[in-house]
Amino acid sequence: MEKELPQSLKKVAVFPEDPRYDKVRSNAYRVGRPKVVILAETDEQVRETINYTARIKQEQKEPFPLSVKCGGHGLSGTSVNDQGIVLDLSNMNQISVIDKEKGIVSIQAGALWGDVAVKLHADQLVISSGDHGDTGVGGLAVSGGMGTILRSFGLTIDKVIGATIITADGKRHVVDKDHEPDLFWGIRGGGGQFGVVTEFLFQADRATAMDSKISNPMIVQTINYSITDLFEFVQGWHQWFKNSSNKLTSILLLNKGPAETITVQTRNFWYGEETVEAKEVLERALQLGTVSATTEVLMNYVDFFPDEHARIEGKNTGFGKNTLVTHISQEMAAEIEKILEPSFVYGVELRALGGAVNERASDFNAWSFREAEIMIAFWVNKEHAAEAGQLFQPLQEFGQGVYGAYSSDTSQEENARVWPGQTAEKIRELKQKYDPANLFDQNRVL
Repeated sequence: MEKELPQSLKKVAVFPEDPRYDKVRSNAYRVGRPKVVILAETDEQVRETINYTARIKQEQKEPFPLSVKCGGHGLSGTSVNDQGIVLDLSNMNQISVIDKEKGIVSIQAGALWGDVAVKLHADQLVISSGDHGDTGVGGLAVSGGMGTILRSFGLTIDKVIGATIITADGKRHVVDKDHEPDLFWGIRGGGGQFGVVTEFLFQADRATAMDSKISNPMIVQTINYSITDLFEFVQGWHQWFKNSSNKLTSILLLNKGPAETITVQTRNFWYGEETVEAKEVLERALQLGTVSATTEVLMNYVDFFPDEHARIEGKNTGFGKNTLVTHISQEMAAEIEKILEPSFVYGVELRALGGAVNERASDFNAWSFREAEIMIAFWVNKEHAAEAGQLFQPLQEFGQGVYGAYSSDTSQEENARVWPGQTAEKIRELKQKYDPANLFDQNRVL
């Protein structure tokens, strides 16, 4: 196989006999066994990898999967494979502030969000991203992006104003609202099924803090509750965050507690300075239920995203699914309580949406659930994925759809929930235009 590789790829190829192989063959959820990993450094090497894969698949007439890996933390686990090729973009990680005043930032797909936060912090800029610093930019920026400042600034894909993508035919496209706008629409929420996005142009937001000590402040409040009436608690929580400022984002993790109780681990994020309003909003959070422990820390936003660059070895045992809802009814609360019963359940997560997320039109990009105000997700041991999926099914019936980047389920049934209705029709048209042979079949595809 090494002899068949284009010369420019041989110097960035890692084969199984290479001592680096064990460090690059896995993602967080799966140990891969690819025939080769390409540690691409340029758009040209990405293009040649795509063309090489297409040629091999055509000549061999047999499976030869192509996976694309940025940070390797995607829940689907599809960024690595067996007996195929992994296109690893981690060396394409440049972060450049193009225009500080306008907040225009260019970021390559292999960069990590922790490094992005550090780079932008120097210029008092911020981009809404995920929760973890080691998450790769590429996977998140084509799929969604829900993090600690989501209600302030929206999804990550809402901040993409341009991109460079290499499609299945090896052609390089520079897209934005004026250049190939349909493809530009599709890569913001449609995932990696049209090609490989190598670079993004973002519209960053500016921090407006006046405190010289904390230049990009965020208050992180943690609260542990013990509750007996889940429906009543969730109703109060929903009204609390919905009627508060968009500066507030909240995430709950529910678990079965002793006797008839439910424990709730809460993280509330106030993006901004420690104002009177912030204090009042966070004080009200302490009145939502019986509090067993609480902390409150004022920090720079960047300090929440340590750039650990931790090695990933496929050891994460988690499996997750989710549904997006406008509210949680009594019936839904009862279903959540059922999910918490089995011992293989790690927890049920409730994530506050709304705010800036809901300010976009449903067809703004390929993430069409703009009326959703809460995401309900569960986490279980992957050995019990099928059983947990059956438990979750009644809740999915209440939902508007699914956030694809937060689901381990890659079935066609799940994909139809990720991209329903007119969004699905448009995505199928784009797939037929840009990847008719389905070269990118390892990604979530309709």
